[in-house]
Amino acid sequence: MKILCLFVRHGTEKYPDALAELDQWYARHGLMGQRTLWIIDNALDAGFRPQVLALDTLLRAGDNQAWEFSAWAHALRDAEVEQIEYDVVHFVTSAFNTLYTTYLGHFCAEMLPYVKTHNVCLGHIDGYDQPVELAGSISRFWIRTCFFFLPAGVISRIATWAAFTDPKAIFSSHESTEFRPDAPLSPDYQRRIRIWLEGQDVGGHTWHSPIGSDPGEVGRFQKKTLAILNEHNFSVTLRRLPTPLVDYCWLWSQRHETSLQQLAVPAETAQLAIRRRILGISPESLPVSQ
Repeated sequence: MKILCLFVRHGTEKYPDALAELDQWYARHGLMGQRTLWIIDNALDAGFRPQVLALDTLLRAGDNQAWEFSAWAHALRDAEVEQIEYDVVHFVTSAFNTLYTTYLGHFCAEMLPYVKTHNVCLGHIDGYDQPVELAGSISRFWIRTCFFFLPAGVISRIATWAAFTDPKAIFSSHESTEFRPDAPLSPDYQRRIRIWLEGQDVGGHTWHSPIGSDPGEVGRFQKKTLAILNEHNFSVTLRRLPTPLVDYCWLWSQRHETSLQQLAVPAETAQLAIRRRILGISPESLPVSQ
């Protein structure tokens, strides 16, 4: 199994231990020998030439236009040009070990052949208690994009990684956090984003970097909103391919029941019902993303 790990960061100041923690995770699962690691740093100048840091480890410049989404798209284009061979890609951001992290233990190496043969997206499924509307699509669940796997066959079919890059299409002005009347997300979704970014408790969780009401925070609010929309829309895109979303905890719970290769993927609601039962949490308590 050849794994191309695309680890996106923006310098090393904010999450200085993230790369070491990622290496430790790989070592625990015996996957270091199967991994090619690209450290994609969005803080580096676009003209930065790839630098070899260790065997099968490269430091590369990213593309920060749409944060991790544009960085991944840029890296995948480079991988195609350089004819890098891989079975699955592991998409990781430096924030992977923040907020809800129990999913990091709900993994075994046998899951990766399942990802490859079943053409699924393996990650932690987040969700709301009710569906929201985004760009004409009704959706309730999405993959948390700080730590997920996709097979090569699916990646080649993804045309757009970042559907939302222009704040002017979402907000009334560049100086405001007010949504446009014709913004492509339902009022309920707008409300959910606002309370999350303001640091209010949602399902027992609060965002690690709340945004205040200071005018200087408007730009950060807008950029983070675009990231949230891109994350959710990415799962909408996967469903259309169609590529099922598979939750770490659900697949981990099935590892002793039967051969993983014989498992069909149940609906996202069924997967999360099993996860809640395993974790001992109520149906109303859904960990949220970003």
